[in-house]
Amino acid sequence: MVSSVTEGLSLAHPDQNEIKNLFDAITDKYDFLNSFFSFGLDGYWRKKMVAFSLKGLERSILDLGAGTGKSLEAFLEAHQFEQAVGCDFSEPMIEKAKHRIGNRAEFMCCDFHSLPFPHQTFDIVTGSFILRSVQDMSHFLMEIKRVLKPGGKAVFLELTRPANPFVWALFKPYLQFYIPFIGKIFSRHDEAYQFLSESIQAFMTLKELEAKFLEVRFKQVSIKPLTFGAAAIVEGRL
Repeated sequence: MVSSVTEGLSLAHPDQNEIKNLFDAITDKYDFLNSFFSFGLDGYWRKKMVAFSLKGLERSILDLGAGTGKSLEAFLEAHQFEQAVGCDFSEPMIEKAKHRIGNRAEFMCCDFHSLPFPHQTFDIVTGSFILRSVQDMSHFLMEIKRVLKPGGKAVFLELTRPANPFVWALFKPYLQFYIPFIGKIFSRHDEAYQFLSESIQAFMTLKELEAKFLEVRFKQVSIKPLTFGAAAIVEGRL
């Protein structure tokens, strides 16, 4: 149960302003620490997400919480889109993404809870490591459905808790102690990495997440755990 996991976690559910301030503060070390914390697996996970979701006919893509653009870059390297858009509420992150990707995509600063796009605009809506920051999952998924074309898909890469009790017993100390400790060493803004640790521990299970997708009428939901359940790809199709 989520409630039993979240007890005592102070940064498990910060509001949007708090999350924005945390990510603004760690832009310069964001990519390095993502790779460090995942033991270099974050790039592998992104490639798996791209391979899992692309079928070759997609013309348009929206990357939510695009950060420094690494996930959108992985999609652009694998497929040629007619329209590619990255959206993030952190202006420093957007500037990093623009530098990385250049004119291969358009970037804008926006809140992914209220998307500034017309109905039925994109074939794919994606995001990496953003679901733990969602304030209202049902509203968020309905907004994604609104901007997806008929037959479109939403695909997310997220850090998760391993379902196997033995693996979770090994993984939990890594979340509780290693991530906050290393974050404090390498960053002056250790609260951002406390949020990373606590939000993973507090996040809904993959079964609960699947139920949310089905609740808002995604027709097909596929979940692919990665690295013993430390991460997962979640895809919903219309």
